[in-house]
Amino acid sequence: MSSVSPFRSPSEALPDRSVDFRTLAFRPIQFLGFWTAVLAPLAYPTVLLSGLDGQSLLFLLAGVFLANVLGLVLGRDYRADA
Repeated sequence: MSSVSPFRSPSEALPDRSVDFRTLAFRPIQFLGFWTAVLAPLAYPTVLLSGLDGQSLLFLLAGVFLANVLGLVLGRDYRADA
């Protein structure tokens, strides 16, 4: 005996899995943003212990901090649906 209802078409029985292009294009950016936010803090001790002079250290720390913040913003909803 079949469990398919004669009153519904097979396409109605399937869940809607349509994905728009914007979501599909933004998924790799979210992936990179998430992992940048996870791994960027690991660079802080390395930068601080590297022995750079004041100006170079400041620019490098600012760059790592900006990468961390950008990663937090872009990777915010990565795998939120899982």
